[in-house]
Formats: sequence, structure tokens, C-alpha cells
Amino acid sequence: MTAVILEAVAGSAANSSVPSWTEGLFPISWPQPARVGWWLAVAVAALGFRLSLVHLGLGRHRLVTAATVVPFLVLAAGVAFSADWATWH
Repeated sequence: MTAVILEAVAGSAANSSVPSWTEGLFPISWPQPARVGWWLAVAVAALGFRLSLVHLGLGRHRLVTAATVVPFLVLAAGVAFSADWATWH
């Protein structure tokens, strides 16, 4: 959720003047390869969380795991291919 909130907040201020120190803070201002890596890292973290739940005996549903991880992979692909819907502004 933190990753999504950072993108949304940065996207809402994308057309306004902001201090230059904020540019490195929000993923939306990062170079495209870094943003793709960011969203892939978020997908890996989501997958790791789901697998840790399975290890504890919880959350064995593959559909829920896919629904948790796939949106981040789709967003990473959108950023990688410069899709308009992946820019948040």
C-alpha cells in the first residue's frame, strides 16, 4: 500500500511546482528502469508475504496470491512499455 500511496501522491502533484529535493523521493519521478524495478520489488515483496502466510498455515489460496501479486506485475509492465495508464497523472 505504501508503494501505491507514494505513486498516487506524487502523481497528484506532477503538474505543480514542487521542491527539487522531492524528485528522488517519489517513484514517479525516477527513471523508467528504476520504476520498473521498484514495482517488480513490490510484487516480490507481496509474493513473499503471501508465501510466509502459507508457511504459517494460512492463506493457501492460489487465486488470492495471484490477485495480490499480479496487479503489481501488470503495473511494472505498464511502466516498462510506457503505458498512459501507468503514469498516474
